[in-house]
Amino acid sequence: MQGTSRSELAAQLHRCAEVCEDAAAAYVVRDDARDRELVSALMLAAAALDTARRAVDERAPVVPTALLIAGTLARDAIEAAERRGLDAWLVHCVAELRRAVEACG
Repeated sequence: MQGTSRSELAAQLHRCAEVCEDAAAAYVVRDDARDRELVSALMLAAAALDTARRAVDERAPVVPTALLIAGTLARDAIEAAERRGLDAWLVHCVAELRRAVEACG
């Protein structure tokens, strides 16, 4: 949360979770092992980002742990996207994920 207000952090986490969910929905229809790995990584990241957002909004004592988990799973999603190969959709998603990783500190 370095230099970011709680509301800004929560908004960033929410935005990234939505982008991950949208990207996962776009790739779930394909039947390719790389796409299945990507969809799993994106959905895990989205869930962790949303959990962290709720913790931030509620000022819960688990915020540091939630941010650590969200950052870790966001990095995993970035790696899965890069392994799959970046198209225009994933470039946008990876950019959001990188911002979220930085926000998670």
